[in-house]
Amino acid sequence: MEEQNTSVPPDYQKRFNEGYTIAKYLPELASQLTEAMKDKEPNGFQDGRQQFLSEQVKDKRPAWLTGKRPAKAEPQPDKSKDRDIEPELD
Repeated sequence: MEEQNTSVPPDYQKRFNEGYTIAKYLPELASQLTEAMKDKEPNGFQDGRQQFLSEQVKDKRPAWLTGKRPAKAEPQPDKSKDRDIEPELD
């Protein structure tokens, strides 16, 4: 497998992390900041916010949509099955 050398500029990474964190804890502020920066070129903040929002959507999906279905439990054998104990008759 090839190793990809994808270095991200530190400034972009810093803004991405800020966008993600602010979207997590202060979603209204993140929305306002994104609207204010809409005209500017993407600087990481908007991408960080988008990443957080996409993860939120995935977390709210039911298990049958995510593909992470719990394994079916093996049926428990009946406790009285195959018991050859009969009551004593006196």
